[in-house]
Amino acid sequence: MIIPPAAMPAVIANCFFTSLAFVIVCCRINTRLFVIKNIGADDGLIAMSMLASIAFLAVFMLQVKAGLGRQITFPEVPGFLQALWATIPIYNLALILCKLSITVQCYRVLRTPKMQKFLRGYFILLVVYGLLTVIGNIFICWPIEAYWMAILGVQGTCLSKGGVTFSNAGINIATDIILIVVPIPLLWRLQIPQKQKIILMCLFGMGTFACITSIIRLQSLYMIAIAPEAEQSVKGVSIAIWSSIEINVGIICASIPALKPLAVKLFPRMLLSNLYARTKGAAYYAGRSGGKGGNRSHSGTGGSRHMAGGSGQTSGMRSGNNRTTEVIQIKQSFEMTSVPATAVDDAGRNVAAVDIEDGKTSRDGSEKNLVGSSWQDEYYKKVTISSRPREIV
Repeated sequence: MIIPPAAMPAVIANCFFTSLAFVIVCCRINTRLFVIKNIGADDGLIAMSMLASIAFLAVFMLQVKAGLGRQITFPEVPGFLQALWATIPIYNLALILCKLSITVQCYRVLRTPKMQKFLRGYFILLVVYGLLTVIGNIFICWPIEAYWMAILGVQGTCLSKGGVTFSNAGINIATDIILIVVPIPLLWRLQIPQKQKIILMCLFGMGTFACITSIIRLQSLYMIAIAPEAEQSVKGVSIAIWSSIEINVGIICASIPALKPLAVKLFPRMLLSNLYARTKGAAYYAGRSGGKGGNRSHSGTGGSRHMAGGSGQTSGMRSGNNRTTEVIQIKQSFEMTSVPATAVDDAGRNVAAVDIEDGKTSRDGSEKNLVGSSWQDEYYKKVTISSRPREIV
């Protein structure tokens, strides 16, 4: 197959972004299956979206073969329009599956009742909109072949192609904006380290790029809508580029957060440097206080003072002109223990782990639902500090 020079940018963009998204989705599935051993519905949805993206690439190559990027002759128009008709429902299917995957992933992370209720309603809205969009674009003409055979005189009834295309694009942009704007305030209120909050919001913010590509794609849609059918093969190069970018960037943004366990496993010291530093530091100071504390005494003309570093006791007595002051001794000790993330307290309740970064705790455990598995048990040792009751000596 000879690729026209005008279509080469579209071929490169489609192949590159589809391949990149495929590699990232494979890493995501591998992480869920073999690292955290917990695969969910969002992973299945993103895998189906990736398959739809690959199908979009295949149909796009049929478009190139049918004449995309060059002037086509009259007999070639039906074949090109048939390939164009096939790309539209596949494009919409890939986008809807990707958004459904992101919605399920948000449902796993954002556990507040209001957000859960919103996400359930949003999921139903996407399902209904997706079915109408995909089925509506398949049967935009009846009989179906009237879409590409009308130029040869085949009679049929068709909806307004421009109206259907622009309404779908408008709703698509609106759903993108909702999915970007709504979770940001809730992510900011999550009881997780500040650095993780910023990273999560940046990842959700990456979805704005997909939204921007949808807006840019509107210009290409307008150009192809006003062009005669014989010229749509030339005007369609731009829309093919932006459609592929929109699909695959959405898939990539949806999959990156799920790769954190794999990154932790491959680069534990780099990603957990604060954890290592603090746990080693705690052990060092515990050793100094327990083994090197020793006894130290200080004396002076006004009185004496005695310290026992190992026991944590302080005693002393000061005497002066017919005045004696007795010092009350307080015995107190602290114990640092390492417990799993699923530990329970004496009352049988789950113990909220102290966060390593800034000491914050999560009331609902939402930060663990970012990957929804026990991978944290392997790489994080939660530290709790318990204080024994004070006693007066």
